[in-house]
Amino acid sequence: MSKQSAFDYKILASYLLPKGILEFFDVTAVNEDHTGIIEETGNERVLLHIYLDEKDAREEEWHDLKPNGFTESRQVNDFPIRDHKVVLHVRRRRWLTAEGRNIILDRYSLLADNTSYSKEFADVLKKIFGYLPDNGPLAGAIL
Repeated sequence: MSKQSAFDYKILASYLLPKGILEFFDVTAVNEDHTGIIEETGNERVLLHIYLDEKDAREEEWHDLKPNGFTESRQVNDFPIRDHKVVLHVRRRRWLTAEGRNIILDRYSLLADNTSYSKEFADVLKKIFGYLPDNGPLAGAIL
């Protein structure tokens, strides 16, 4: 893939993903899950899975931290794209301090409080319904 093509995909991703997320995370994979469930529209429910790994964005004050892999993936429900549910699979970097303690630098908040929704998606649902739905097609459950 040429540099221009990679750049074009980054522009597209910036419109589809939560605002500012590409400053802190890299898209590592994208796939779709054909569920076999037929919606009321007659279309099969397809889930779009987008995998994101946190970038190494240590500031000077954290230069002594040693990389220690990633956390387990956390699933975040985001805006549907073309009527397909979108699930972000987010892994944060783990770091070791000089004392050997594991820490995570939480520099980007993904979730609305007490939900599995992205902040922007939760805000829209609250405006539409006045609350976050817990059942139906927009519910936090993936299936």
